[in-house]
Amino acid sequence: MKQSDIQHRWHTLERFRDIVLYRTIAGIKSEARQRYLSYLWFLLEPLLSTAVFYVAYSQITGKRGSDTILSILIGMILWQWFESSVMTGSGAIKAKFHVLNQFNLPKYLFPLVSTLVSTWKFLCVSVIIWILATAFGHPPNLNWTYLPLLFLIQLSFIIALTFPISIAVTLWNDFQTILSSVFRMLFFLSGIFYDPNKIPDDLQKWFYMNPLAVFIESGRAVILRNTPPPPSLYSSRPPLRHSFCWQSPGSCIAVMTNAF
Repeated sequence: MKQSDIQHRWHTLERFRDIVLYRTIAGIKSEARQRYLSYLWFLLEPLLSTAVFYVAYSQITGKRGSDTILSILIGMILWQWFESSVMTGSGAIKAKFHVLNQFNLPKYLFPLVSTLVSTWKFLCVSVIIWILATAFGHPPNLNWTYLPLLFLIQLSFIIALTFPISIAVTLWNDFQTILSSVFRMLFFLSGIFYDPNKIPDDLQKWFYMNPLAVFIESGRAVILRNTPPPPSLYSSRPPLRHSFCWQSPGSCIAVMTNAF
């Protein structure tokens, strides 16, 4: 894509920045007002899932302790952010079709707003990780400064994935059902409730082609092991190194909005 096209996309986004900000704040307030358990459930769901997987994992492997709990919780919360953002964003254009018939707005604004609302909820819930990490003997340290960058990379990936999916759902109703099945499979392939180091070496390169596995393992490295994210996870995985979501946020948005 030409540099001029990228600049044009950024300029378009700048023009509608206030609308995006207003709709995001309105969405956050609407959820808090209309669904009182929305934020509470966003917190309870990963906690309950963590409890279930911890019991199963500890019974099967005999591995117990606070680090296991925290490891599963990190995976659950990062996964929930990804899943909720993509699933809610996938139907955003279809839900706002009546607005598009009345106003000439870029279609990508609606999945972008949905993603930002889910991201706000994730940031609120992620506080529980920081509290538990400190309580379990992993207080914040200098390596935690990597977390904002990791979150930004995952957010770029979510946005880049949500935009084309929202088009597909608008054109084909059954696509959302297929998406749910794909996500169910992806959940078990992302290393959320098991140790990726137990995977045979010849399969690990395939395992880490899943971006979610990379995000989760990077978060665990920073919070649990007090180390920077392993550079090899980002530099040596072809789907990540060459993917549009691994480029600058500007390129990411520009590539995806071509379809709009």
